[in-house]
Amino acid sequence: MKTNTSLTGLLSILFLCLTLMVPACGPKVKIKHQPVQFSEAPLPHGKDKFPNWPVPPDMVEGELYRAGVAMELEIKMIKRTAHGTAGAFREDIYFPTIGKEVRFKFKKAIPGSLDSFNTSPRRELAAYQVQKFFLEPEDYVVPTSIAVCAPRDVYEKNHGYTAASVEGTTCVFGLASIWLENLTVPNPLYEESRFLKEPNYAHFLSNLNLLTYLIAHRDAREGNFLVSKDEKRRQAFSIDNGMSFGSWPRNYFSQNWDVIIVPALRKDSIDRLRQLQRRDLDVLGVVVQFQKDEKGILKPVSPSDNLDPKTGVRIQGGTVQLGLKKSEIDDVWERIVSLIADVDSGKIPVF
Repeated sequence: MKTNTSLTGLLSILFLCLTLMVPACGPKVKIKHQPVQFSEAPLPHGKDKFPNWPVPPDMVEGELYRAGVAMELEIKMIKRTAHGTAGAFREDIYFPTIGKEVRFKFKKAIPGSLDSFNTSPRRELAAYQVQKFFLEPEDYVVPTSIAVCAPRDVYEKNHGYTAASVEGTTCVFGLASIWLENLTVPNPLYEESRFLKEPNYAHFLSNLNLLTYLIAHRDAREGNFLVSKDEKRRQAFSIDNGMSFGSWPRNYFSQNWDVIIVPALRKDSIDRLRQLQRRDLDVLGVVVQFQKDEKGILKPVSPSDNLDPKTGVRIQGGTVQLGLKKSEIDDVWERIVSLIADVDSGKIPVF
């Protein structure tokens, strides 16, 4: 009986730690401020601006997105991903318009809500947009993602039976993210001694940390961050951003990157953030919008006015909007303001 009582008590403590998010249960993050040994760290130049992308981000956002919406493609292979807990698939898709096969990771959204703590298309899309505030495409940290609502007959042909994602429609909503190449799971992700000495290394790790800080990334489990296999251009990527922007719960078993961990940040990125005003962040309120067509398929349309800033998923009639809540956008702005204040005070050095 005593053993059972002790076990019950231990389980209760663990439950409270995970559900009530008691800070004492999480690992402590020690932020160091040793000076870097260089004054700047420009983007490493090479023949290929996008060595880890099968196609550049603008092509994914443009031509491949249009082909995906029109279903002008052929699925060659489908396989469950090796990492992750949200039922993602690896899909090889042939696009006739470019004559090339491109690999994507596909996650089906939760039917009805289109959102959950670990399968959140709206947060993934918002993370992709946030990086545009301070990074050029060749420095992107988040892979390009395409929100699509595939006709049920097309989806079921490749994945088996499933219900429509939104009541009154005839399609399955999900997020297809470009599958980056020549990457590996880092061990470790970050070495301070190397950051202080190597400009290229610092360039890419500071990009990653600034993004994870701004979106309050709260899930640093193995496989969510990847780095290039090329040690001379060790670009770092955040490929799973579902637990972000104040999501609940958070991963207390990893050293999360929702704070500034690296000892310095790139001045160019901070200067770009200085140019922003609060209203510039309102684009995060509607990161994607869909309208039901005559066949019941949700098709992307240009974003209109935010239907309800208090929620992240808005479904009204045949319209579906995804984006951040006003409170989540306010939090991003507060983090930007706080960060700039820390830079100006000298608390966070720049290079």
